[in-house]
Parts: sequence; C-alpha cells; structure tokens
Amino acid sequence: MKRFLLLVIGACLAVSFSASGQANQVINEKDMTNEQLKGFIVKALEDMKAKAEEMGIEGVATASVLNKGETVDWIGEMKVVGTPYKLKEGWNLVAIAWSKCGEVIATEADSGNPNHKKINGELGYVGGAYDEFLGCKMAFAFSGATSEEDLEVAKYGIAKMKGYMSEQGGILRKDQFIQVALVVKDIQKSAKAWAILLGVPEPEIWVNHLRSNPGNPYTYRGKDIPCDLQMCVIDMGGWALELHQIDDTPSTFREFQDEHGFGVHHLGFEVGDARDKVIQFLKDMGYDTDRTIGIYPGSSWTIVDTEDVLGVNLNIKPVR
Repeated sequence: MKRFLLLVIGACLAVSFSASGQANQVINEKDMTNEQLKGFIVKALEDMKAKAEEMGIEGVATASVLNKGETVDWIGEMKVVGTPYKLKEGWNLVAIAWSKCGEVIATEADSGNPNHKKINGELGYVGGAYDEFLGCKMAFAFSGATSEEDLEVAKYGIAKMKGYMSEQGGILRKDQFIQVALVVKDIQKSAKAWAILLGVPEPEIWVNHLRSNPGNPYTYRGKDIPCDLQMCVIDMGGWALELHQIDDTPSTFREFQDEHGFGVHHLGFEVGDARDKVIQFLKDMGYDTDRTIGIYPGSSWTIVDTEDVLGVNLNIKPVR
C-alpha cells in the first residue's frame, strides 16, 4: 500500500458556535495569535504522526483550537498517516476523524459518549479528545485504528500541544523575583547564624498570626485554618531571604516540613496587576493554586503547589 502524507491547511477554519462575530485580538504581547497556534497545531500533528507510526497504525489526525474565546472561528489542521481511507472496510477516515472532532467541539467532551444524542454529521465514535489550556479550547481526533488506539493518539496530540503553548508562556520574569523562604527548626539560631555569615544586623523576629479577618480571608487547602508563624526578613538587595518557624497547626509550611524536613519552601514573585492572569496560567498548567491564599490590605499572597515539578513552591504576590 502506497504511503503518502497529506497536509490540509485551513480545514475547518470557520466553525462557529456563537452569535457574535468578534475579530481575533491580541490582548498583550504574551497572548498567542491564531498564527502562532496554527504553528503549534502543525507541530502537534507531526507528533501524532510519529506516535501513530511508532504504534504501527495508519489513519487521519485532525485538530481544532478556539483561541481564548476572542474569535468565533476554530482554526483547524489535518494530517494523514498512510492513506485517508480503507477501501476494504469502506471507511473514509477523513470524514470519520472530522466527525469525531466535530462532536468534541459541539459537546466540549471526548467523543463517543453514549449519553450524547448524536446530531447530523456525527458518527459517535471514540477517538476524539477535548481539553482547555491557557484559555484555549482544543479538539483533537484520530481515526484508523481501534477506539483505544485512536484516543491514545488524540490525547498524545493534546499533551504535545499544551507543551508547545507552555513554552510560549513566559508568564514570570526574572526581574519579578523578590523572595526565598526557608522553613527552619530554630529561627533564633538561624537568624543569628545568617546575620554572622552575611555580616548584617540580626533581623527582628515576629509572630505572624495567619487567620481570616473580615474582608481578608486566609485559607489553607481551601479551609479556614489559622496558625501562628514566627518569621524574619533579611534584605538581600533586590530580594529578601525569609526565615519561617511554624507551629503544629496544619499549614503550607507544616505540610512542607512534615514531608521534606527543613529547607526552601517557596520562591516569591511580585507580578503587579498580572496576578490573576499568572494564577490562571499556573492553574491551566495543572498546578494546585489553592494551597494557600492570604489576602491583606493592599496585597495578597498565593502559594502555588509546584514543588513536585519545579522542586519548590511559588508565592505569587501583586505587590510586596
């Protein structure tokens, strides 16, 4: 059977599910344009092709993305691995793949859900996958092998797509770095030792009563659990070294100490008005952004649970 590669640019370029017709806009320099997303889709489809070849299967891969809701147009691409049909079985794999993709777009869920009542144009086959990332909606599908294999390739494509989008992120800047926070066993001893090593005055130690007040909530893992935190700050010139000694009450610091012992609990970044956007970006990347949220007059702090991936948690603050 002759093998060939077919790339259809602009397939399914205007699938609309909204009554309004905004033109695509770039909110700021960090947002991705449709052209950038199309480039990522092409790369993700190449990855799907390689995955299918690795699995020893042929078929058709399709992908469509809706960019941040800023446009009513889904941008779409298609790639054929092997042939776009199976004449013996009478399968038009192009039609089946786009049918899966269309069902995903219409339902915002993986295709083949038995509880979904099929509408004209849908076949109800498994092999289409749905996800949302960085404000974009994604529908990827594969057709040509078993249902399980088709879905595996589709989900692989989405995973690669999310990776390319993440690389474009650049949501944090080096000049926003403000803080290294350490959990220590004996803060009096640690403060004195750091002062000697750095040749600076011994920092003042105080107790930070972490608890909710009217209009200023404090939560740990979504629950209002107050605790007392001994702490001090050493000015390192442009950033601060914070020392923390925690009580036995459940908190992000207690959780860290119980799991890892003493060490670096988080790195802090001051992001200004971009606070909500940064938190949403991290949430879209799969991180738990509810580990700790503390709001106080004029600012807030949000501990994002990134230690399993980054090796340390993040503290996102609008202002210091």
